[in-house]
Amino acid sequence: MQPKVSIIVPVYNSEKYIERCINSLRNQTLKDIEIILINDSSTDSTPELCRKADEEDDRIILINQENAGAGMARNTGLIVAEGEYIGFVDSDDYVEEDMFEKLYEKAKEYDSDLVLSGVRFVDGNMFSEKGKTEIKTYFDRDTHFETEEELKKLKMGIVGSMPEDADDSKYGMSIWKNLFRHEVITENNLLFRSEREVYSEDALFMVDFISHIKKATGIKEAFYNYCRNGESVSKSYNKERFEKSLVFVSEVEKRFKINAEPEEYKIYINRFWQAMCRVLCSQEIVHGKDEKIKFCKVKKRLKEICTHSLTVSALKEFPIDKLPLKQRVFAMAIKYRLYFIMKILVGLRNR
Repeated sequence: MQPKVSIIVPVYNSEKYIERCINSLRNQTLKDIEIILINDSSTDSTPELCRKADEEDDRIILINQENAGAGMARNTGLIVAEGEYIGFVDSDDYVEEDMFEKLYEKAKEYDSDLVLSGVRFVDGNMFSEKGKTEIKTYFDRDTHFETEEELKKLKMGIVGSMPEDADDSKYGMSIWKNLFRHEVITENNLLFRSEREVYSEDALFMVDFISHIKKATGIKEAFYNYCRNGESVSKSYNKERFEKSLVFVSEVEKRFKINAEPEEYKIYINRFWQAMCRVLCSQEIVHGKDEKIKFCKVKKRLKEICTHSLTVSALKEFPIDKLPLKQRVFAMAIKYRLYFIMKILVGLRNR
């Protein structure tokens, strides 16, 4: 019998967190699920912990594969998944016990191909204070996207947002807070790109998925607990992130060009890029401080980011003055290459 939801979990060296993650899935109020663990050649005790869980719960499917990264691990999960809908969870995060019941109920109630929800940032987000939980919701009521224009705006709002919006992504870029109709994925042969090639491979998957659906629904609740963990790929310093982010922008623009004009989508891409530059510069500064790298060397990397042609054009075209205050100040520092000001701003944010 087909399970209602297949939950795909790429796993790599997660011995500190994997049991918490698996238990949050095993304890779901929606019992008719399958939990697909993809062990991506972990070198710690993760495989043993996954094997133990597999033996204890017949809803768990454990697959071991050669190390290929989270995107490729998700693709492996999609090959074996049998659920009516698909969910994705990262192994160092966990979910509220009613997450998949609520998402599935909304999908069935509205016959939606995609259900989007909010996120709970546990222990802060990338640069915020430790010890705090911040709940982020993207909708104040059940919101539907059905027309071609609405779905086009949803795609663009995954990548970026308008200048006056508080957040850099209007609807959130990540896959793990959402539920996807499996049939859409299989019928259109949708797959993840490797995060070794492109930044935010999950956002790219989201854009591709939305391009093939008839209806999406956003709900106001937040069920997914995103945990700050410096050891994970998405939450730690990566010196190649700048280059991979450029690839992401190129790939997104190719997709947006299909049914939108540059004057429609450019502002969303520019919002994404100024935000990405803020993250990149902040991480370079934090990494330099942690590794005791002289600031003159850090400045070389900051200059590479701030003087890139995409950065120059994005900040020239984007109405920075309409951004929320903190974002506006950092964007001005990037635009005018005020590297010491950036250092001060990052220091204040990380106190």
